[in-house]
Amino acid sequence: MKTVSINKGDVMAENLKDLLDYIKDQRAIDFNAYRPNTIRRRLDLRLSATRMPDYASYNKYIRENPDELEALIDALTIKVSYFFRNPLVFEALQDIVLPELLDTFKDGILRVWCAGCARGEEAYSIAILIREIVSKQVLCPKVFIIGTDIDREALENAKKAVYKADSVLEVKKGYLDRYFDAKDGFYLLKEEITSLATFAYHDVTTLTTPKEGIFSDYHLILCRNVLIYFNRELSEKIFNGFSGFILRNGYLILGEAETFMPQLTKDYERIMRGTKIFRKK
Repeated sequence: MKTVSINKGDVMAENLKDLLDYIKDQRAIDFNAYRPNTIRRRLDLRLSATRMPDYASYNKYIRENPDELEALIDALTIKVSYFFRNPLVFEALQDIVLPELLDTFKDGILRVWCAGCARGEEAYSIAILIREIVSKQVLCPKVFIIGTDIDREALENAKKAVYKADSVLEVKKGYLDRYFDAKDGFYLLKEEITSLATFAYHDVTTLTTPKEGIFSDYHLILCRNVLIYFNRELSEKIFNGFSGFILRNGYLILGEAETFMPQLTKDYERIMRGTKIFRKK
């Protein structure tokens, strides 16, 4: 009688797929598209925390313990952020990008989309810079800033706009004094800044714009250190999607760790060395 050899790696891969399919079914988030090594590293932390020996056991555990699903999604999503992260990028935004956009599109609504906004620090950093710029102008253009993420808890925190001290370490003292209220070791953003930004759930892998934004095109899209977590094929699809949503002479800003896309050479020009800020031709 011929025996059939079962490859342990194949079984693990199948069990992992079943687990990720369950998450997709429950929360409409497709982690199958993320880089496998990233997913496995973060999953291993939850297996250790729940003392589950393998993916199959953990899959059963998560179905019996709904709270663990939230803990897993929290572990799989990336929320490393703080105000004015990578100061060189924000210097370019303040000195070049935002003044140009505010002048070029002064007769309409300046539309900014921060994809993968985590707890809102990036979107609010943009809002602070815009407030600084328009405060010196006679006519204040209309501004719409939307921050999106797949982490609903992070979005709720963004709406509250209350931050720990380590989130504001890169904030200039003048900005801190003007736009934040310090209380009990926390920093609360003032309404003149929070009123400029809105936040909504959105998955960039859907290759759509957020429906809460109403608009289908933007003057500035920031997607920093998000594409690095997807496989190359999906990263390129997402990039192409963003490119289609950016108006001519609009800007796309990627993270420093993002792989250089060939399409950028053809359709965009880099405006500053040391950054990945691109103007659409």
